[in-house]
Amino acid sequence: MISSDLMFLLQVLASLLNFVDATKYKQYILAPKQRNLKPIAVHSINGDVRNANTLLSHGQKRSATTFGANSSLTLDFGRNVAGTVQFNVRHSSGPNEFVGVSFTESSMWISPFHCDSASVGQYDSPLWFKISQPGEYKADKYHQRGGFRYMSLWHNSTGTISLENLVVYFTASPEVKDLQGYRGYFHSDSEKLNRVWYAGAYTNQLCIADPTTGNTLGIPGTNWYYNATISSKALTNSHEIPCIDRI
Repeated sequence: MISSDLMFLLQVLASLLNFVDATKYKQYILAPKQRNLKPIAVHSINGDVRNANTLLSHGQKRSATTFGANSSLTLDFGRNVAGTVQFNVRHSSGPNEFVGVSFTESSMWISPFHCDSASVGQYDSPLWFKISQPGEYKADKYHQRGGFRYMSLWHNSTGTISLENLVVYFTASPEVKDLQGYRGYFHSDSEKLNRVWYAGAYTNQLCIADPTTGNTLGIPGTNWYYNATISSKALTNSHEIPCIDRI
């Protein structure tokens, strides 16, 4: 049992932490400032892909990223994120073009053909979009992805297709309005310990999901989607329903 003196000290500490301005420690916070996330770098290109860096920026007036036949592009978000992917198609050479999206945490497992987190025994399929005409394409809540840093876009058709305004909507911790608004702080004279602690805090954020849609351990396989109920009580005020898998 916790002694009354220790309980008192813990209560005092909690009170103090709630009144501390944590903005000075934002340099350590890994959580994004907003939920609409853009990749920060192009990791690799395979085949005929033009204007790849366009997908790193916002704006309709920029040149779109054009994929030739059987080409792929891998984007780097800089850290693990979780969410649903969406993009605009500016041009398609035909009504039967396809774009596949695959996800992975490590650069060791990047592939346009499948998703993976840690081992070849746990592959699952890409998320496929059939491009019938120009316009916006967006994954629904059953096709969310958690715990990925790298995202590959694969155009496996024979024509060409031009994409723009690619965004991942960050779905972790759906009940939080200010993702960087940590209550309290942790700080020590060890830079390494500070960064480790905040990395752990961000991991905790990534692992918070609406319990009505998720997958705890199972691998989705072909045509994956996450619709397992992982709790008997659902969040009622979330804008999107996230899924966190294999963090």
